[in-house]
Amino acid sequence: MNDTLVKKHFEQQLNLALQQMYDKVCSCEDGLLSPVAIDRGIRLLENLNYPQTLIEDLPPGSSDVAFPCANPLPKIISLAPRTILDLGCGTALDTLFCVSSLPELQQITGLDASSKLLAKGEELLRHFPVEAEKITLLQADLNQLSGYRLETSELILMNGSFNLIYDKMKFFTELFPLLTTEGTLLIYDFILTEALPPGFSHEVDNWLWNIGGALNAEELEKVVNDAGLKIVEINEIERIDPVARCEIIISHKKRGN
Repeated sequence: MNDTLVKKHFEQQLNLALQQMYDKVCSCEDGLLSPVAIDRGIRLLENLNYPQTLIEDLPPGSSDVAFPCANPLPKIISLAPRTILDLGCGTALDTLFCVSSLPELQQITGLDASSKLLAKGEELLRHFPVEAEKITLLQADLNQLSGYRLETSELILMNGSFNLIYDKMKFFTELFPLLTTEGTLLIYDFILTEALPPGFSHEVDNWLWNIGGALNAEELEKVVNDAGLKIVEINEIERIDPVARCEIIISHKKRGN
């Protein structure tokens, strides 16, 4: 099997494994990753300093499968975008929180590959009919963005979904026209601080927790630049070698850069 076929086969395996994992997440009574001793749901939202007023407004059970990488709201509020594309929106918690936090927001579109997560998002939004008027949820494969008719947005958010993208160069190339000229791509995910063990990234299971598909800062900068974008800054939130949980801010290259 040649290199191209091997990569295609791995990508198909990864997409299937992700779908199966999210389907299981939605049917698990104890919530996301219940056998693992890590924060999830309300406790995770509180530990990430999501506003308590927003958390208190949530209907019971709506945050059970919440597993964001970080709290993007302070940065998003400072940028004050009027249009947002939320890639990997899950059950639409960040999507809803953006509408609640940004009075001038006109439209936010949430994309996710999991129909079951989106169904939970639609159920959540029925409790917030006013906010829901500004929200569109779509089932879509983030690895194939060019296959969907999407409007340009002033901000594109990825909260824990970037490292699940297999072909990152293709992804950035397809994302390029979806970001307005002065817009911001805001990514919250892990960056490698040390090399992974040999063969680690060849195992699908190691991608499911956002590690197997992680890049180091130099690799990320290269693929971003090659796609015609640029890294504005990388802010380290927490380091647990061999990875650091980071806020990554990306924009279009300005003329002359």
